[in-house]
Amino acid sequence: MTGYLRCPAPGCTHHITGTTVRAAAEDMTEHLVAKHELPEVSASYQAQMLLPITGPRAVA
Repeated sequence: MTGYLRCPAPGCTHHITGTTVRAAAEDMTEHLVAKHELPEVSASYQAQMLLPITGPRAVA
C-alpha cells in the first residue's frame, strides 16, 4: 500500500507519496521539522496522526 499525505500546516500545499504509509509519515516528519520548524517530537506526532488520502482524486 502506498501512502499519500498532505502537509497539515495552513496554506502549505506540500504532499508526499511513499511506498508505505510509515515511509510517507517519516518523510512528512522531516518536512515539518525543516520547513515549519516544529520540534521533532511534535512533527512526528502530527505526521503519524495524518490519514492517507485515498480514492481517485487523491493525487489531484
